[in-house]
Amino acid sequence: MNITLLNILKQLNCENYTDGTTIGNKLNITRAAVWKNIQKLQDEYHIAIESNKAHGYKLIQPLILLDQKRILEHIQHSNVQLDCLVSVDSTNDYLQNNESICPYHICLAEYQKKGKGRFNRTWISPFAENLYFSLKTTLAKEIGELSGLSLALAVCVAKVLSSLFTELDIKIKWPNDIYLNEKKLSGILVEVKAESNAQSQIIIGIGINVNMSFNLNISQPWVSLQEVLGQYVDRNILAINLANDVIITLKKFEASGFISFIENYHHFDYLTDKEITLSLPNNMFVTGIAQGVNELGQLQLCCDQKQIKTFASGEASIVKK
Repeated sequence: MNITLLNILKQLNCENYTDGTTIGNKLNITRAAVWKNIQKLQDEYHIAIESNKAHGYKLIQPLILLDQKRILEHIQHSNVQLDCLVSVDSTNDYLQNNESICPYHICLAEYQKKGKGRFNRTWISPFAENLYFSLKTTLAKEIGELSGLSLALAVCVAKVLSSLFTELDIKIKWPNDIYLNEKKLSGILVEVKAESNAQSQIIIGIGINVNMSFNLNISQPWVSLQEVLGQYVDRNILAINLANDVIITLKKFEASGFISFIENYHHFDYLTDKEITLSLPNNMFVTGIAQGVNELGQLQLCCDQKQIKTFASGEASIVKK
C-alpha cells in the first residue's frame, strides 16, 4: 500500500462522510485521483467503503490502524525495538533479514503478502483486520532444551485472550493452535537457529483472527474475535498485552522450561479425553485418546490395549463420531 492510499484511508471513518474534494485538498491530489484510489482500496485491499454522490465516502465498519508510538509507550519492558509496517512479505522473514539493535525485536504489520504458518502453509493476512505479530530474541538454551517452547507460548496467548475477553472459552489445540468454539482463532510459528555459546535465536510468529468477518481463501474452520464478541476489537490493545506477556513468558521459559507452564496448559487443553488421529511427519497415522502432555510438552496418547505413547510433533484432528 502506497502513502497516498494510506493517507486517504486515514481521512475516512465510519460515522461521517468525507467528500472527495476535501480529501483531495488535504492530500494535494485531484478528486478523480481520490475516486481511483478509493476503488483500489476496495478492490485490492477489500476495505468496505460506502460511496455517496452527494456526501462522499465513509467506512462501513470501524478501522483502527496500528499505532507504533502508542504500542511502544505501553510496553513495560526495556530493550524493545518495535517496527510497525504497513505491508511486508512475512513478519517472521522481516525479522530474519534485518538486524536488531535491542534484545527483543518486534515486528507488526497491517498486511502480509506471504504470511507463514506451520508445515509451510500460507497464513491468510487481509489488510488491517487481524494481528500479525513476530518477535525475535536469543535464549540461553541449546536447541535440544527448547522442547515445549511453542506450548508455553500457546499458554501465553490463551491467557492474554482470556484476560482481555473474560466471556470467551479459549482453548489450546496441541501443540500451539488457539481454538474458540471448536474453530481456529490463532496460530503460532516458532523458528529456531542455533548460535554459539549454547544459545539459540528464536523468531516467534503469532497470528490472531481479530476483525475478519469473511474470507473464502481459508480452507479450515476459523473464527474471529469480532464474530464472537459482536463488536470491533482494537488491535493495538491486543498487541500491547501480547508483547508484554510474550517477553515475560520467554524469561520464565529460559529460567525453568515448560514445567512451569504445564498446569496452565492443562487448564486450556482442548484435546484431553477426546479421540484423535495424529498425523506424524513420516506420513503415518496413530489414533487414540488424548491424555494431555508431559513435562516436555509431548502429547500423550492412550492407544490400543491402553498403552500410553508420547509424541513430540504431529498434526492432531478429532475423530468425528
